[in-house]
Order: sequence, then structure tokens, then C-alpha cells
Amino acid sequence: MRKRYTAEQRKQLIAEVRTGERAGVVAKRMGITPSTAYLWMKAAAPATSTPVFARVVPAQSIKATPTSHMVVEVGGAKLHVERDFDPTLLRQAVAALSSAS
Repeated sequence: MRKRYTAEQRKQLIAEVRTGERAGVVAKRMGITPSTAYLWMKAAAPATSTPVFARVVPAQSIKATPTSHMVVEVGGAKLHVERDFDPTLLRQAVAALSSAS
């Protein structure tokens, strides 16, 4: 038969884990299986936001070739990306624009 836990036990485990203690350690001390503790933590986690996708649009310039220039639209902003772009900087810019929208 499945063991029943109280809402207070769940709250206690979640509170202790949020203070920095590992879920498995707290679960063992409380007599709860680690898998149950991880399920409780997952259920208590805040919902993640909807993913934001970037749309890649070919540049409209006559001079540009498909491999030399592109425009990335994120959250209403347009980033013009040249051939020798810094991928780390582009990733940071997209992440910043995604979180701002």
C-alpha cells in the first residue's frame, strides 16, 4: 500500500531543500523516498515561461549575399549579423532581448 504524506511534510521538505540542502539528504532524514522528494520539488518549481523563438530573415540589401549578412528578429528588435560575428555576443544579445519581451 502506498504511504501517505501530509501537506506539512511536503512543505517542510521543500523549505529545507530551498535553503540549500540536497533533496536526497532531506528525504532520507525525513523517511521519504528520494524519488518522492524530487517529484515534490518538481511540482513546487515555478512554471517556466513560454520559449521565445528568433526568426531569421534574409537581408534585403542588393550588395549582401546570403552568407555575408542576415537579420535576426527577437522580441520586435532586428539584429543585423555580419559574416564574422561573435557567436557568444549574439547569444547574449538574443537572451537579453528574449527576457525583455
